[in-house]
Amino acid sequence: MKCALALLWLAGAPAPEGLDATAAASKTEVTVGETFTVEVRATGPAGTTFTFPGEAARDTFELRTVTAASPPPPGTHRYEAAVFTLGETELPPIPVRYRLPDGTEGEVETAPIQLKVVSLLPKDKDQQKLADVREPVGISIGRAFWIGLGAAALIAGALAFWLWSRLRARAPAAAPPAPALAPDEEARRALAALVASGRLARGEYRPFYIELTAIAKRYLERRLEAPILEMTTAEMLAHLRSGPHGADLAAPMRDLAGAADRIKFALGTGVHDEAERHLAAVRGLVRVLETRLRPAEPEGGQAA
Repeated sequence: MKCALALLWLAGAPAPEGLDATAAASKTEVTVGETFTVEVRATGPAGTTFTFPGEAARDTFELRTVTAASPPPPGTHRYEAAVFTLGETELPPIPVRYRLPDGTEGEVETAPIQLKVVSLLPKDKDQQKLADVREPVGISIGRAFWIGLGAAALIAGALAFWLWSRLRARAPAAAPPAPALAPDEEARRALAALVASGRLARGEYRPFYIELTAIAKRYLERRLEAPILEMTTAEMLAHLRSGPHGADLAAPMRDLAGAADRIKFALGTGVHDEAERHLAAVRGLVRVLETRLRPAEPEGGQAA
């Protein structure tokens, strides 16, 4: 996400007559984190060329260029979008650079796109409740059934006790369980093992990113005592932003999750330097959060 829309909110000079840019979303009511398509179309005099921004990322939305087998028509650009907030919101104007046949250059902007972002829960409250089931139906069971069931239970109990006695006599004393590693120590060892596996050196980016993401999410789950591993990326980022210790950790985790998704779903190509940067980012995340949560030492040193 290095090619952010840096000019989204900069006002440009009025465009010459005949130049225009419009943006349309494939849907205007979406759920949090749901992906949808935004298509931008630019028009102008014959021979005009247009340049569209690559992608953008903010706390409340993301735009990524759609990679398609065949390029879109001239003057058209498609994005995959997602929004990470609830309620009425909008995607800001998207700037489009133009170059006229006579060499004149400038910029036009699309109008903002109004969106409604709803919860993942069903709209109908009745659908959010457990469905009622029918009352139990009585079944007539004869006396012979109960006698046979009791005899089978006695035989099974005797057999289980006999097996338990033999296993107890043979089994050696169980070793005491090893103490669990602290969350930061577990994460550091896992990162060292990932580097030692040689996946990054061999360019095996897909398994590298899958394991790196799992290490980061497991560390955050243990350290923040929240079910991070069960959350979607949008839910994880919303949780980090709302917490007292993880607000500034949302950006590196969003960057890591985006890179991992591009690798896992073949939407991009792994780059060694970028993978090294994400590895260092996870190490830094552990270091920053541990420093932040470490109890402050009393003034004047420890008490005697």
